[in-house]
Amino acid sequence: MNEKWIKLVENYKENGYEPEDIQMIVHFYDVMMETHGQLKKLYEEEKDERKHSDTLHNIK
Repeated sequence: MNEKWIKLVENYKENGYEPEDIQMIVHFYDVMMETHGQLKKLYEEEKDERKHSDTLHNIK
């Protein structure tokens, strides 16, 4: 475990968290970041589709 993880775990332990709580918090963070990445990609794809769609409608 690197120094940042050790500090994180120690900080949580000082605040009364158990190792299982810390594991759950880290897992939740990982899940949320994965979801964020998927949503960001989806919105970027939709934005690109609208951009290209508008271009096709403006051709005369």
